[in-house]
Amino acid sequence: MLGITRLTQVRAGIRSSTLREQSKIGDAAAYAKLSKIRWAGHVMCLNDHRWTRAVSDWTPRDVKRTTGRPPTRWSDFFTKSFKERYNALRVPRTDRIHWATLARERDKW
Repeated sequence: MLGITRLTQVRAGIRSSTLREQSKIGDAAAYAKLSKIRWAGHVMCLNDHRWTRAVSDWTPRDVKRTTGRPPTRWSDFFTKSFKERYNALRVPRTDRIHWATLARERDKW
C-alpha cells in the first residue's frame, strides 16, 4: 500500500504502528478485542437459556494446563480488559461497573 518493504522498514527504523497510521489500517488485536466485547454485549442481552449464553458462562473442568496455571474462562478476558480500562481512566474502585452489567447497556459503549 505504501510501497515500503519489510527490509526498508527495518533499515529505516520505521515502526509498524507508524505504517498503520499512514495507511489507515486498524490494529488487528484491537479489532479482535472490540469484536469480542461486542459479541459479549449481544450474548448478555439474551434473556433465555440459549447455548450461546451457556457456553459463555461455562467453566472448563477437564482442560489440562501447565502446573499452577488455572484454566481460562470466557469472563477472564473481560475482567482483565475492563480492569486495564478502569486503571487507565483512574476510576475509583467503588465507581466501577461489572463487565456483564456494562455489556447489557449498549448505549454506554
